[in-house]
Amino acid sequence: MAAGPDTGAWERAGLYDPDAANADERRALLVYLTERGATIEQMVDAQKHGSLPGVASDLVIQGKSTLIPVTEAATRSGMAFERVLRVLVASGLPVEPDSMVPENSIDLLSVFEVASKLMGDEAVLAFTRVLGAAAIQIAEAAIALFYSELGPGTGREGEDELTRAKIGEVATLTFTAVPELLTQMVMDQFERASRRAVNVRGWSHVSEADTEVVVLGFVDLVGSTAWAEGLDLRDQSLALARFESAAWSSAILCGGRIVKMIGDEVFFAAPSADAACRIGTDAIRAAADDDVLPLARGAVGLGSATPREGDYFGPLVNLLSRLVKVGAPGQLVATEPTVDALSRDEWIVDPLELDDLRGIDHPVGAAVVSPIPV
Repeated sequence: MAAGPDTGAWERAGLYDPDAANADERRALLVYLTERGATIEQMVDAQKHGSLPGVASDLVIQGKSTLIPVTEAATRSGMAFERVLRVLVASGLPVEPDSMVPENSIDLLSVFEVASKLMGDEAVLAFTRVLGAAAIQIAEAAIALFYSELGPGTGREGEDELTRAKIGEVATLTFTAVPELLTQMVMDQFERASRRAVNVRGWSHVSEADTEVVVLGFVDLVGSTAWAEGLDLRDQSLALARFESAAWSSAILCGGRIVKMIGDEVFFAAPSADAACRIGTDAIRAAADDDVLPLARGAVGLGSATPREGDYFGPLVNLLSRLVKVGAPGQLVATEPTVDALSRDEWIVDPLELDDLRGIDHPVGAAVVSPIPV
């Protein structure tokens, strides 16, 4: 019969008690982690934080990036030290003068130098923050997904420590495929965005350098605060996810995109007035058809806006943020320029008399639009 593992080191470190009720379960976990290269120190630190099974996940990504002093990154990149700190903080790394950073940060710094010579430091720093925000969002979304579906209290987390360790390990291994997939997705979307920009802001167009003519829209859930108070957090989250999914799918299929979610509100961009109204009505209909969600209402507008960091700013956005509150539940309101650009054989247009809109100092023409029944 083969001898069992020498548990002395584990016992001395406080990781294992042979007389504990869960001794066999704990030993199986410690054997598994040790065979995968976990150190005593690593396991002790994890146990202090109540996350010993999580070491299996840590081991999957451990050593993927060699760490070097940030001073070395500055020397090897040839950049001024303070400038290096600015770039790395913009990318999402909480870097201090004595920090260790991934060695591949040098690649980021090199690309930053090339881009900044073309477009200037401040513009490229802003874009770097977009990259950092996207990376943070993806990582946080992955962790949130794991804990909501496989974490403590879900009933799927595993009945013992070893099973929990293996579940976390598989989930982390799955995530390691994301960067490669993301690279392809970003390039696909870059091509799509480039074509859109050529159509909207091509070199032959005469316009202000920082604006473009675009169709934007908001759809927001009516009375969502009171609605949310009557639901547990999971049901609320799932319902909002269905709302976002419906708006997302419609926007993509109509050639547009979701700019962002603002709580219970969807902000989207579209390639035409018709597309914007289709996205708006699809999202409103999805809320009406859902057994849990409250009703929704929306507003769409055509005009000039300033694109920045994937978002839009300017008077048109301010107008729509006010106009979205005007319609009744289930209605989509469109500005006059939007109505003028619609295909009249597809839409019913009912003119709307507006009271003064807060923060808007000029008359606004608008109408309620709805699709002509097929």
